[in-house]
Amino acid sequence: MLMVTEKEEILTRPDGTDFPFAMITRHEGVEKTVFADTRTDLFSFFMPGYDALNDTQAQEQLLTFAELTVTKLQVSAVAQAEKFNPDNYNEDQLNAIFGERGLPTVLKEWSQEEPFPLFLVATLHAPYSPTELPSGGNLVLLTPENETTLLTTMEEAGLIRLMINEQALADYSDQPDTFVDNGEWADPELLKEWETKK
Repeated sequence: MLMVTEKEEILTRPDGTDFPFAMITRHEGVEKTVFADTRTDLFSFFMPGYDALNDTQAQEQLLTFAELTVTKLQVSAVAQAEKFNPDNYNEDQLNAIFGERGLPTVLKEWSQEEPFPLFLVATLHAPYSPTELPSGGNLVLLTPENETTLLTTMEEAGLIRLMINEQALADYSDQPDTFVDNGEWADPELLKEWETKK
């Protein structure tokens, strides 16, 4: 189950219990907060029907989603770069910037001095494949190894803000020993902001 709001409010299930997950993201130009029972439900917000896929189909869909997302991020970063001149880049560099995101990059380095980071799918590179990531550190990686790694790297990239109600997750999960024993949101400051605005 998932519920979406454009307001600064905390939604609960119809029975009044808390959702384990809350995710803030911009979607179609509007900031929205998605409350969900599972990570699968969160991805169903981005990809309607995702929750009905089998494991193999879901894995393929996560990869496709990551590839499309890094493509959009790269285009946006290039468009916003003030000092980018394509004449200053060789063919391999231009392919890395504008090329197919379903393939690993052949670049050996992407410097911090470049006017924008290089956006890549981590699972197309080492340690997931023989192709090493470029050195230089000026990279933004999305990792669609599974739902958890993709959400984590989406948050690191600034695409989402993810909060977990650990107690609600423990109540909902069949593995309660993996979660801390408290009922507070993982981001108490944001919760405090919401509470003061309600």
